[in-house]
Amino acid sequence: QRVDWVRTECDAFDLFREYPHAFPTYDPENLSYFDHLCDAPTFSHVDRGVEHEHPWWAGFGSSLEAVHRDYFTPFLNATTFRLMNWFYNASLQKSIEDLRRLVDDVMLAEDFNREDLRNFNPAREAKRLDDAEKDPSSSIFSSDGWHEASVKIRLPCEKEKFDSEDDAPIFEVKGLYYRKPLEVLKAAFAEESAKSFHTSPYKLFWQPDEDKPPEHIITELYTSDAMLQEHEKIRSQPHEPGCNLETVVAAIMLWSDSTHLASFSNAAL
Repeated sequence: QRVDWVRTECDAFDLFREYPHAFPTYDPENLSYFDHLCDAPTFSHVDRGVEHEHPWWAGFGSSLEAVHRDYFTPFLNATTFRLMNWFYNASLQKSIEDLRRLVDDVMLAEDFNREDLRNFNPAREAKRLDDAEKDPSSSIFSSDGWHEASVKIRLPCEKEKFDSEDDAPIFEVKGLYYRKPLEVLKAAFAEESAKSFHTSPYKLFWQPDEDKPPEHIITELYTSDAMLQEHEKIRSQPHEPGCNLETVVAAIMLWSDSTHLASFSNAAL
């Protein structure tokens, strides 16, 4: 199937994009600030619209439903929540910017109440957060679709020989938590950070000299040929009856971190 491409103008770095069919209805880079791309305790703060600010509740949980209902869970009040949130998200070496956030995000908040800090015990509040995942009534973990399961594995037995693996003793590992892939995707798109997702793939080109052909640049998943091909597959499928929504690819990248086995070698799993 023939695809018509639309092209952007070259930017200051001689880069331009080509989108299949039409320009995207949403481009997250239109909302980007330097604060989104780099950060350091010594950087000065740039005041901007509230809609671009990182939400104060982003440090705890991802469930918007839980945030709207009782955003300071598992703490007893909003004042304690804001103070603990500042503590966990501030830099290790306190800076002027951290001090500003303490004043603006905690002390000057509309729901700040100094009476809530009487008999405040940081160790007790930290333990309250640690114990929240064990509380079935807590919404900050259960509402994100976590499931508890156990895994049974066959183990070798010292000085014992078995005819087959099925005859080996079974050890059950309990207390394993997992989330279904669809629930992870739904939670990810419900987060504030979803505003930065590129759901419309494109081709990126570099052309410093107009007399020479452009060079195809692949920097991210959404500039790869694979995502462009999947985008065309999804776009060509018929919509659900009565649905006029735009169809996009929810791309994910999977990897597994290696485990370093010893401090005196490079052995890893």
